[in-house]
This record gives sequence, C-alpha cells and structure tokens, in this order.
Amino acid sequence: MTQVKICGLMRPEDVDAAVTAGADLVGFILVEGTPRYLEPDRARGLAARVPDRVRTVAVVGVPGTAPVEGFALTQTYDTPAEFRDVIVASRGELPADVPVGVPVLLDLPFGSRPGVKELEAHWARAADVRQPVILAGSLDPGNVAEAVRAARPWGVDTARGVEAAPGVKDHDLIRAFIRNAKEAA
Repeated sequence: MTQVKICGLMRPEDVDAAVTAGADLVGFILVEGTPRYLEPDRARGLAARVPDRVRTVAVVGVPGTAPVEGFALTQTYDTPAEFRDVIVASRGELPADVPVGVPVLLDLPFGSRPGVKELEAHWARAADVRQPVILAGSLDPGNVAEAVRAARPWGVDTARGVEAAPGVKDHDLIRAFIRNAKEAA
C-alpha cells in the first residue's frame, strides 16, 4: 500500500484532518525562510497531537543530528551524517551513497509548475529508483492516482497540492488526495 505524506502542516486542525483522513506520515517544515516554516518547539507541539500509528517527519534544510528530537523521521535535502530514521530528499540527482532500504524523496525544484510532459518524465524517473521512493513535486488530488500508477512509489508527498492558501490546508483536498493515492495503489 502506498504511504501518503501530507507535509507543510502548520495548524492543529490541519494535522487532525490529515490524521483522520488516513495519512501515514505528516510533515513539519523546520527550514527558515520557507512559506511553511515552523519554529521547532511549535512543530513538536503539533507533532505531539499525532497518534503513534502515523509517523511524524521533521523536514530540515541541512542535517544536524538525525533524528530530530520529537519526530519519528527526519527528512533532509543533504546527505545526513547517519542514515537512521531519515528520508533523503533530492530535487536533482540522488546521492549515490544512500544505503539500500533508506527511503528517498524525489522532488521537483521548489516553486516549479511543470507541465504534463515534465511531470510524466519525473514519474518515470521515480519508477527507476531502486530505493523505497517517495514521489513529491506538484502532486494534487487530480494527478496523484496517475502518478502512483506510473511510478509505483513506496509513498507520495504533497504540501501545496492540498492547500487553500500557503500553510492553510483544504480538508476536502486532503481527503481526496489520500483516497485517490490509496485507491490507485
């Protein structure tokens, strides 16, 4: 079954909506200067709301000590010092030294708005990754089923694709995204 991650959560009601809708992972962005940035203590407070069956993910820009305290997993866009409880993310080529079995998140450039051909190429690239791959980048309820069928990823991830405004999730879109991803799997 495809794992679904709802990322960029900033409000308690959005965390609750993601959990209730069936998210497997929920993400909190600890990267200063980004639209969905949360101070670590606030992110930990939101993560504390999440039941044990749903894994919490601290998204960091540059890895510190993995894992980040208060979260089940740490997602980093840089090669971590250790590969325990980590998701290695990339907006380009994946690092060659990621051990087998460590999840990798394959993303698109921040803020990009790719066309259909670029998305299809991205999904095809994800299908070729030998690690457990989490497909991210411009996914929304309207295209996630097609992406899952094309790439057969271990998981899918969205933030912007289920928002009414930056950092404000649309609960109907969350439910549709999770339903569409899981049904396509």
